[in-house]
Amino acid sequence: MAKRMQDKESIAGMSWLVLLIIACWGGLVRYLIDVKQSKATWSLINALAQMVVSGFTGVIAGLVSIESGLSIYMILATAGISGAMGSVALTYFWERITGVKAQ
Repeated sequence: MAKRMQDKESIAGMSWLVLLIIACWGGLVRYLIDVKQSKATWSLINALAQMVVSGFTGVIAGLVSIESGLSIYMILATAGISGAMGSVALTYFWERITGVKAQ
């Protein structure tokens, strides 16, 4: 019984890790698109900063998706898309959850 519980917890932990990786990957893709379109110049620090914001946004999107009852595939897709949206998605979640318009 204890072994089964540990397996479930490790699977849940791996799911969150996969979600975080997909969200950060979405942020990296967004940054590379911006570099290609000359909206930004390449910088490792800026790429990492975008990935941090995207990871946070993707986790928030994952939590909202879980609360909404979506399938694991839709949860991961939402995390990736939110990761690519970055601060835009974060502003959306802020306004949607708190009801307060962002400046």
